[in-house]
Amino acid sequence: PPSFSRARSRPWRAATSVQLVLVSGLSGSGKSIALDVLEDSGYYCVDNLPATLLLDVVKFLYAGGHGRIAVSVDARSVALSSLPQHLSALKALGAETTVLFLEASGETLLRRFSETRRSHPLAGSGLTPGLTLAEAIERERALLAGVAELGHHIDTSSLQPKVLRNWIKELLGLGEGSLTL
Repeated sequence: PPSFSRARSRPWRAATSVQLVLVSGLSGSGKSIALDVLEDSGYYCVDNLPATLLLDVVKFLYAGGHGRIAVSVDARSVALSSLPQHLSALKALGAETTVLFLEASGETLLRRFSETRRSHPLAGSGLTPGLTLAEAIERERALLAGVAELGHHIDTSSLQPKVLRNWIKELLGLGEGSLTL
């Protein structure tokens, strides 16, 4: 694993500002939209990271010159219950952490999955074989209950994607940025 004090990398000191935004929530609730907003705002984004790798990945990216990092962790993550420990360790090292938890009603998620014709990550997967879509959504909600307590909740049930983008920008103070042609 990367070290904070390798000669060719930047050492991480408590005075150094590393901004980490952890995005989590239910599948179909807008996590990809949130990551897109963060990437467009200059964050280095990692999607679907196992919780056990969070500390090492943030250290590695910081050593490579990335001070603004966004990571998505979902219900498929290995050792999801260890996430609070890893966030505490990052805070102890001086990282400025924000957790966004996106959710939506079961009805909304059922509608979104039927409209996109994508399958839910837990429906019929090796992790939870034989679950219906509704059962997979409720199983995911239960798996993520501990993560939901860690941060800002955004209920996207009645939000259009553009409104969600604006809420995330406002919540994180990202502003409008400049127009790119």
